[in-house]
Amino acid sequence: MIFCKGISSLNTVLNSKEFRNKSLGFVPTMGALHQGHLSLIRKAKAENDFVVCSIFVNPTQFNNPEDLKLYPRTLDKDAMLLAAENCDILFAPEADEMYPDGLKKESADDYGYFIHVLEGAHRPGHFDGVVTIVRRLFELVNPNKVYFGQKDYQQCLVVRELINRMNANLSFVMCPVVREEDGLAMSSRNVRLSEAERKASLVLSQALFQLSNSWEENSWVDALQASRDLIQNNPLVKLDYLVVCDPNSLKELDSFQPNAIALVAALCGSTRLIDNVIMS
Repeated sequence: MIFCKGISSLNTVLNSKEFRNKSLGFVPTMGALHQGHLSLIRKAKAENDFVVCSIFVNPTQFNNPEDLKLYPRTLDKDAMLLAAENCDILFAPEADEMYPDGLKKESADDYGYFIHVLEGAHRPGHFDGVVTIVRRLFELVNPNKVYFGQKDYQQCLVVRELINRMNANLSFVMCPVVREEDGLAMSSRNVRLSEAERKASLVLSQALFQLSNSWEENSWVDALQASRDLIQNNPLVKLDYLVVCDPNSLKELDSFQPNAIALVAALCGSTRLIDNVIMS
C-alpha cells in the first residue's frame, strides 16, 4: 500500500504509469476504521482496478468543538487494517492542505428538503462541511466510483446530490449497514461508550428492528410509537428522533408507505449515535 501524506505525493502516484487509465474506487473516511469501513474497501476492490482510501477528520462538519476534540484518531492502526485489505493508496492529508484559505465552507442550503431535517436540524452547518470536503476530495482523487455506508443515509443523499451538481462521470455506491453481533451499528464513536452505555445503546437497533417487523398498513402509527417508547424508557438514552420517512426526500410520512426508511438518533451518555433500517 502506498501512503500519501500530502496532495503532491497523491498527484505523483495517480499520474504514474501504473495508475493511468485504470478504474479507481474511492472510500472517503475520517479514520478510526472498523469492519463497516473495511466492507467498503472490499466492495471497491471487487469493482475497480485500484482503491484509494482517504483519512481526514474534517473540522468543518463538526458543529460541536468537543465532539471534534474527542473524535478518535488511530492512523497507525488504520493503515495496518487497510494494508491487510490490500488497499492500494492511503491518502491522509493535513487540514492546511485541504483548506489552504482557512476553514471556509460552501453552503448546501439549496440541496433540497432533506438537507434541513434530522441531522441537518440537529447539527447546523454539518452538511455544509460535508459537501465542502467531499467535493475537494473528489477533485483531488478523480475516482470512477465512490463508496459510502448506508448508516449515514442522509449523508448519502447529500453526496448523491453533490455528484449530480458536479456533473461528474462518477458512480455512487451505497453499501449496507454493518452491525456488531448484538445488532449495534458499527461506528467510530462506539469506542467512547462506557460499558453501561454500550449495553444501553442496543435499544436503538432493537427499536428499528421492532418497527420494521411490525410495519403494516393498519398499525404503523402504533408501531412507531411503541418503538419510540422502547428507547425513551431507557434512562441512559436520550432520543433525538425516531422517524419514518420517504427514502428520497426524507419527509416524514403521514400515511403508510411500504418502501420507507426508519431513522434514529440518540445520545448514549455524551455520545451521539445514528442508525437506520430500510422497511421491506
